Amino acid sequence: MEQIKDFENWLTRLGYAESTIKGYVRLLTNFFNYLNQRKASQKEIENFIKDLHQTKLSRQSIQGHLNVINRYSAFLELTTKEKLTVGKIIVEREIKTERTIFTQEEIQQLFSSIDGHGPSDLMDKAVLSLYYGCGLRSKEGIHLEPKEIDFNKGLIYVKPCKNYQSRYVPMSVKVMRDLKEYQDFSRAVINPNSKYLLVGKQKDKSTGSYLNQRLKNLQKKAGISKKASLHSLRHSIATHLLQQGMELEYIGDFLGHKRLDSTQIYTHILEEWKNIENG
Repeated sequence: MEQIKDFENWLTRLGYAESTIKGYVRLLTNFFNYLNQRKASQKEIENFIKDLHQTKLSRQSIQGHLNVINRYSAFLELTTKEKLTVGKIIVEREIKTERTIFTQEEIQQLFSSIDGHGPSDLMDKAVLSLYYGCGLRSKEGIHLEPKEIDFNKGLIYVKPCKNYQSRYVPMSVKVMRDLKEYQDFSRAVINPNSKYLLVGKQKDKSTGSYLNQRLKNLQKKAGISKKASLHSLRHSIATHLLQQGMELEYIGDFLGHKRLDSTQIYTHILEEWKNIENG
């Protein structure tokens, strides 16, 4: 196709890598095949992107098609003084529902499986309370420092990191009790010199793999065979709050989501649960 060949030559002159050019040509060819000689109007472009959303293509792949169309439009404008009217097209976020969620009964079973009061038991309770009771991300809990927990106000200050903003997370009475007992009677025994709340015997702070293994051990004691991780506890509290009627906006604030559509995944999860329960 002549238009695609001209576009390919233009990219070559601009110094694009051969692999990049091949990828651009492949995606643009998909668009031209969709058009089937129809004019590339804004409506056609919008319908093309909508059709891609109906396939199993990833969000990145769909965005790649849109980027190539924009690049092709720039090529047309420079070489023929024409351009495509693309408009503002938003590529939808992928809805990933293959998330492990603990039921509220299973959460109770996890807590009940901790039947002792030693340093290790108190740490397990603290881990469950932080990641389920406060909905923290894995790294947020790992990097949490004791000074960032205000027991008087019942708040945890979560530091900002590369992709996430800082926020304050409220603590329930149970969460405060679990964290206070761990801090006073467990952390002081395991590694009192660490600046972090969750510590390891050999390291200044815990690691994700170490804490995930502790969760796995609790699951085994509780008889829960789901393949889960710390993030499953975060997903679980979000889903349970939605079940209890909390507004999505407030759940998003609690979790530290920048965008509401990040929180909306839990409506899909909840809908799947209802479908399963209804047979």
